Amino acid sequence: MHNPRPQAIREAKDIVNRFAIILKIGQTYNADNQAVVKAVDSFVEMVTPVLRNEQSIVIELLGEYFHFNEARIRYTVQYYVNFDFLMEEFRKRGLGSITFNDTISRRDLQDFIRAFLSCPTSDSPFVSLKGAVETIDSINIGALKQAREGEIVDKRHTLRRTYFNAVSHLKTVVGRIKVGAENVDVKKARLVVNSLVDLILEEEQMLISMTAIKDYDEYTYHHSVNVSILSIALGMKLGLNKKKLSELGIAAFLHDVGKVTIPDGILNKPSSFDNNEWEIMRRHPEEGVKKILATMKMDALTIRSAIVAYEHHLNYDGSGYPDVPESHRLDFYSNIVTITDRFDAMTSARVYSRSPKPPEEALHILLQSAGKDVDPTLIKMFIKMIGVFPIGTFVALDTRELGVVYRGNSMHPDRPIIVLVADSQGQKVENTFVDLTDRGLDDRYRRTIKKTLDSNKYDINLSEYLLESYV
Repeated sequence: MHNPRPQAIREAKDIVNRFAIILKIGQTYNADNQAVVKAVDSFVEMVTPVLRNEQSIVIELLGEYFHFNEARIRYTVQYYVNFDFLMEEFRKRGLGSITFNDTISRRDLQDFIRAFLSCPTSDSPFVSLKGAVETIDSINIGALKQAREGEIVDKRHTLRRTYFNAVSHLKTVVGRIKVGAENVDVKKARLVVNSLVDLILEEEQMLISMTAIKDYDEYTYHHSVNVSILSIALGMKLGLNKKKLSELGIAAFLHDVGKVTIPDGILNKPSSFDNNEWEIMRRHPEEGVKKILATMKMDALTIRSAIVAYEHHLNYDGSGYPDVPESHRLDFYSNIVTITDRFDAMTSARVYSRSPKPPEEALHILLQSAGKDVDPTLIKMFIKMIGVFPIGTFVALDTRELGVVYRGNSMHPDRPIIVLVADSQGQKVENTFVDLTDRGLDDRYRRTIKKTLDSNKYDINLSEYLLESYV
């Protein structure tokens, strides 16, 4: 296929965005409704000059990206919601590509919308859609394919570099705050957080998988980066723009900075705290506020970061610590960080908690506390984002194989992609991935999760199966 013109590539994100809008409107109104007709006419008007120059337009989904005539479409955060919607709709139907040929009419698009929206009720959605589209001369479709291997390798390198770069920069910022440096510059932190925003926008599942890898020796730094990643991802699901995502990410980045005032002997104590030590630990939110206000330039970001540092151990109902009046209501960013902070803390091995909880158990605990400890709406959104079986969950399959959840599946939450740890005979398996949506010739699922297991009891090193998979 020919390379698309630079102008066509720039227009591609708007074409895909407009196509997603048509389908959204079509879910509410029938294809002959005036709202749909208006959206269709607008789309036809947009693509007609592009088709005149390109002869055909192929919109293809490969992995986490849409491609336009084989060129990957890069888009900004304001397009995220519609691109995410369209990605899910493609996957729901097993649809990999749509080709618009020569000229396209209002009637063609209306017929396609009817077929597209009705086919998920079929036993074989893609086959049903394929049959319907065969009567439309200007539109062809293709089945869903896997992403190109070279592209995956590039993304894995970027993923690791971005994550560990964030850990490194956090150490630098916290180190300067600890020694009381004045006017600590958070420009680099902002750049790091913006790189996390960009990567989550393009590869949410891959970056979230990094938060499932816990580094005991560097708990404080990895924890803060993990909380930042999870908070940004949840904020993106909530529709926050890039500026707000950056603010949220930095506030989450610095939420635990008050711990720099806690003596290492207490912070790293392997046994339970006595009453005096616990009181010192409980003061770190207030100490965080003092450190942020004393060392950072006074602006809106500094104030927001101080608020989150102060509130991240407060509960949704105002209980927790520090003590606040009954009428106190948590900041929106604080409500997000209380969830992501607790989830990562519960699933991590720390000095004073060497037995982390399995991810699904941590989610269950948070859900049980909805309305009291955490925001009931946000926790539901968080669980939907993380999945029924969060990345890093150790599972036993009905085939007697053992594996680690490697990537979620928003269309089939109970059927993620698994990286195998052991085969049915108990022999170690390396670099083998299975998709739990795969079916056999009898149309039955080849594998199903039978139960979850505690990876610590089996001495499973998650980094061996998650981090090394991204080398």
